Amino acid sequence: MLADIDDKKITAFRDLVNDNNRFVLKAYANKQGKNQWNLICSSMDWISVAVRNLHSFPALDSNIDIRVMQIYSLISSIDIVNEAVMQLHRVFFGHFTELLPFKGEKLIFNERIFDKDDSDYFKEVRACFGAHPVNLNGEGKEKRFASWPYEGFTKSSNDLEVRLYSNDPNKDDIVLGLNIKELVAFLQSRYEYLDNISLEIERQYEFCKQELALTPIAYCRDMRESIDILLKENESRFNNDYYRSTLEELALLLSTHLSEAELAEEVLKFKNSLEPLIEELRQNLQEVNIVDLHHDDLLNPTSNIQHLASKALSIMNYLSSTHACLDNAVMKIHCLNSILNVSMKYRSISINLRCQTVMGNYCLN
Repeated sequence: MLADIDDKKITAFRDLVNDNNRFVLKAYANKQGKNQWNLICSSMDWISVAVRNLHSFPALDSNIDIRVMQIYSLISSIDIVNEAVMQLHRVFFGHFTELLPFKGEKLIFNERIFDKDDSDYFKEVRACFGAHPVNLNGEGKEKRFASWPYEGFTKSSNDLEVRLYSNDPNKDDIVLGLNIKELVAFLQSRYEYLDNISLEIERQYEFCKQELALTPIAYCRDMRESIDILLKENESRFNNDYYRSTLEELALLLSTHLSEAELAEEVLKFKNSLEPLIEELRQNLQEVNIVDLHHDDLLNPTSNIQHLASKALSIMNYLSSTHACLDNAVMKIHCLNSILNVSMKYRSISINLRCQTVMGNYCLN
């Protein structure tokens, strides 16, 4: 019964929350002056803890006292899931009472002795079977106290029962039963509600995208100025790391010039060849469609020699940002010149521009 409760649903929910360009983090880290992102993370973490505990729940002990405390642990884990799911509902749907899920439902607990809906009835069971059995509220100012739990016999469906004593001498005891199958059904209904919250997150994300897409991105004929515009637009449209790094690299290449006059025509040709990538970035950002770039290969050489040179440049770029002795400095310049020779030989203007940029940054340092 409990073995069917696993963490796949909460794992999928967590993946959704962390997906969509971190939309949830950006929307809820400061929502009307409150950090609701922290509440979301706490709720997800405790659902995972409780569900994994329930999935591996041990067999009930033959000793009634141990069994009672095991069942209280079961109830507590279910209560954690219930409270965490309700908190997530309040975050994504709002705090309005009329929007609370399961309100007024009486579908799960069959032999109820209190006229309460499933959510409130579960709270009564939790209180009487371990949460605070010696301090229970009755009618009005009445106080009640739960007896030692015992194996159910009043009704065959009860796995455990307690007698509720009253502090009013004129009131009789009440028998409250507990059915484990009903507790599991309560858990399943609340755990599955994560699917509803997931749909609401996706709806909010799509609505946010549509709202952002209504703001037109200014067009500029100058490619370098276009990059600056797109960098600002990317920042306001989820600030995707992949798009930002691509734009920054484009800005670097378009701002770099080679000293070799014989390569001027090829440099211009190469820079103009980047226009489809810039236009793709503009289109995707305008539609807030943050996907892999089809023209990404314009910045990422595919031939073996270009690939090796690019890797070497990455290493050199790192080395040039560190403090080194004179011997190392000479070695780095020698390596850069070697890569420049390779790029010249194979006419890789892209790598050549990168080399010049790295060399220039190193010399400035």
